[in-house]
Amino acid sequence: MHNYNHKKLIETITRLDALPSEQEEYAKWITAEAHLTFLRENACSDELVIFANGEYSYVDSIVVPSKVLARMSPDCLEQWHFDSYGSIASYVYGGGKMKVWIERGVRNGYDGKQEGTQLVFNRTFEGWEGLGRNYIEVNQEYTHIAGIHWRPEKRAYCRFDGRGDLEATVSVTTREDKGSEITLVTFRWDALEEYLSAADAVLLRRFDFTLLRRDQFSGWPQGAPENFQESNELHYHRLVLPGYAAYTAGRQIIRPRRPRKTIHEGIKDGWRGARDKKCAEFVAYDWRNKRIATISTAPQATTNYFDAKDNSLPFELSPAFFRPEVLSKYKTDRDKYTLTEREVTCRAAWHLRGIDVNEAGQVHAYICDLRRLPYEEQLHWLSYNEQPKASISKRALINDFHGEFVDFSEPPAQLLSIIRRWHDKKVFWWALRDEKLLERVNTPLTSSRDEWAEAFMDLAKLLVEGFETTSIRAKLDDEKLAYSKEDRTIALLEKLLNKNAPRGDAKKFVGLRTVQHLRSKAKGHVTGSEAEELAQQALLEHDTFSNHFKHVCGLVIEDLATIEKLFA
Repeated sequence: MHNYNHKKLIETITRLDALPSEQEEYAKWITAEAHLTFLRENACSDELVIFANGEYSYVDSIVVPSKVLARMSPDCLEQWHFDSYGSIASYVYGGGKMKVWIERGVRNGYDGKQEGTQLVFNRTFEGWEGLGRNYIEVNQEYTHIAGIHWRPEKRAYCRFDGRGDLEATVSVTTREDKGSEITLVTFRWDALEEYLSAADAVLLRRFDFTLLRRDQFSGWPQGAPENFQESNELHYHRLVLPGYAAYTAGRQIIRPRRPRKTIHEGIKDGWRGARDKKCAEFVAYDWRNKRIATISTAPQATTNYFDAKDNSLPFELSPAFFRPEVLSKYKTDRDKYTLTEREVTCRAAWHLRGIDVNEAGQVHAYICDLRRLPYEEQLHWLSYNEQPKASISKRALINDFHGEFVDFSEPPAQLLSIIRRWHDKKVFWWALRDEKLLERVNTPLTSSRDEWAEAFMDLAKLLVEGFETTSIRAKLDDEKLAYSKEDRTIALLEKLLNKNAPRGDAKKFVGLRTVQHLRSKAKGHVTGSEAEELAQQALLEHDTFSNHFKHVCGLVIEDLATIEKLFA
């Protein structure tokens, strides 16, 4: 699906090119005043037309170095012909030379030098018939610098924005697209402005609006068109046959709007992850001054061990504390966010490290890490900010302040470690169905029953669905143990477990059965009284859903150790 601004431009150009039925409107239409107004307004918009080929409108563009433009007059610009149907380079020979060489770029109309850069190319696969014969390419230098990639479902070259959402940076519509009667390529201005500024260049647009009734047109008379110049940015000539036909053609120069220094600082800030310089203020524990204080994420509001000699500022490792619901947002979109025990990542956008959960169930993060978040994301965390109820976790203290590895881990982390080991060793009785599942198993932290049920659903998908039924049955066959076709994975494993057990003393994989039961009753089916009873029982016995999940993971770990021995 195209981006909204691109779609509106298609509608606008289509409306401009609509042939009026009334003669008075037609006489006004052929002067192309509405088309010229569109060019002026689009030159100031956030979505720039780079190439357009409509019913009566034609626009094409190249990038021209500022120093080249400075020595060219409007007449020279008019002589500079370019179109996106040409190639980026070609073989050349002749001129008394025997060799063949390559010429690149667009020749200007001033002295014939190759000084222009085409941004888009209309390609035709000669000899190919059907869909895909005609298509658009974007200059590879631009796609690499802008960090954009073609996504067919968006019909655009895209990148991830600061929120981790796909951003259509170069949008493409062709006449081959369903319902389209126009070819249009538009560029987001912010990315294009950075390119123009870094290249010390401008965008030069060529346009042609030949407006007439084709079935009644017999040709242009002799005579020179009238020339127009609007400041130094818009030059065109126009020939009007009143009430009959007219053409308007010319050149438009579009320059970076912001100061060059500002643009370049923005590019560098993007590299440093500091493009958004707004800062939030969090209630945090200022352990340097032994107080609870409001601390800004601005760099100048905190200090570090090396610069603390002549000030009393809080350390940048001051922790802020949050209600556990702060992480719920990241569990609802697993394609966009990756949540692990100590970090949150938003794809290609931002990364928050050093988080953890203290014994009071609060999530905590350091000011120096929160400042790396986009301001919008800082505000999300700020909405869950609260005063500390306990200190930071023991793990965070050992890792982050003592600089040591911990010699303990919670059951969920131990369970995932076993699963990763199975995956790395490529054991024959279990397989990882989807690597994303390893990132989706998270301990529930809130009192939300949905979050608790979702955690067991994810664990069941990762663990139970990973067992290879065929391999387990083959093992049973080798052991000459009977089973039925109706036996599912856990039942088959239990037959292996009880191969030497006396009757009436059969054992069960309690952890695995608990996971599967909760997956089925608490999440897999419509919520009912049984699901409510399971949730209440979990809270009665373990106080929190988090404690219950960890307890079940501990049972599963025992089951996995037993299973490994069965297949040893």
